[in-house]
Amino acid sequence: MNIVIIGASHAGIALADNLRKDGYQDKITIIEKLNIIPVEKPPLSKKFLDDDFSEENIQLRKNNWFKLNSIELLLNKKVLEIDKDINSIKLETKETIHYDFLVIATGAKANFLPDNLVSVENQSTLRNIYDIKKIIKLLIGKKHITIVGGGYIGLELASSLKKGNYEVSVIEMSDRILERVASKQLSQFFTELHQDNGVNIFCNDKLQEVIAKDNKFYVKTKFNDFETDLVLVGIGVSPEIQLAQKIGIDCEKGILVDENYKTSCENIFSIGDCALNKNEYGIIIESIHHAQFSASRVSSFILGKPKPVFENPWFWSDQFNIKFQSVGIYKPNSITIHRQGKREGSHSWWSFINNELKCVEAVNDVQAFTIAKMIFERNIFISQEQIKNKALNLKQLIQ
Repeated sequence: MNIVIIGASHAGIALADNLRKDGYQDKITIIEKLNIIPVEKPPLSKKFLDDDFSEENIQLRKNNWFKLNSIELLLNKKVLEIDKDINSIKLETKETIHYDFLVIATGAKANFLPDNLVSVENQSTLRNIYDIKKIIKLLIGKKHITIVGGGYIGLELASSLKKGNYEVSVIEMSDRILERVASKQLSQFFTELHQDNGVNIFCNDKLQEVIAKDNKFYVKTKFNDFETDLVLVGIGVSPEIQLAQKIGIDCEKGILVDENYKTSCENIFSIGDCALNKNEYGIIIESIHHAQFSASRVSSFILGKPKPVFENPWFWSDQFNIKFQSVGIYKPNSITIHRQGKREGSHSWWSFINNELKCVEAVNDVQAFTIAKMIFERNIFISQEQIKNKALNLKQLIQ
């Protein structure tokens, strides 16, 4: 039997690891279009200016791991098409590989600004090690960096650059940074954090034009005009679903999967950032946790083991001196309650819809995050009144 995984992503590597640990002894083939041993993605935006940052230090697995676990890793190989009728895939090199189970773990690609705003060659996005190596080279001799997009990647880049003594501006078209994924209170906290550290934050400001001239960029927005040395773009990603679409697998924004991460096509699964588990999550989850969780579901299904119980997604981000952690999915129109943590500078925000806890966001508050995770895991009912009670010890919620 051969299990073929398209994409040496966090999800793809986690699946191969789970299969081996759970006793699967037959063939595993991982096909990766990049010509590198896969690396962890969080350090790309969080640590790329650190003295000890290197490709080798952030590899997901060392080359020897693949050999020891008898996993065939095919680098620099692009999959052209899937033939679901004969369970095979065709590579750009004209090779054909048979599969018994196929797992699409292709992840997502960075979005670019429209070419009429700024030419593609003048946009630097961040998705892989090649991107950050390019950015590091472009930073040489530069002083002022403009980041388009106020999501987590953009803010982590801003934090890293500011700590590297660059002048940084962030342009966000929405009313607030992190609008799609975070509470208004958390957005305000991070806005103030960045501004206090010297980052210029321009919200509700639409980019109108970027002109490249004399190794500079002239940026024109709805409300501002300024000169910058480099433009970085962090306006989200688009799931890589084209291979699935070509053979008629049901897709929406991502590849539709059931609770076992099976697609609409027999023996084909999808995991990680390209998979849309609509019944349990409702949205595409872009996180390391979901990559690992979706991989565990597929491994268990293929090997006939009990299905891992549902887990609410959790996430983290490091910016300046702040450790941010969240669990659950923030919903618009939530009622959000702030709690001061026990330690100075620690906070948590608890968001409810109709008295149902949906998300907890914690800043430098490991206790609140850990307790919130346990609340979700145990399906404990928590009321707004309990969280509003400042005298309440959060530990009481899980006893």
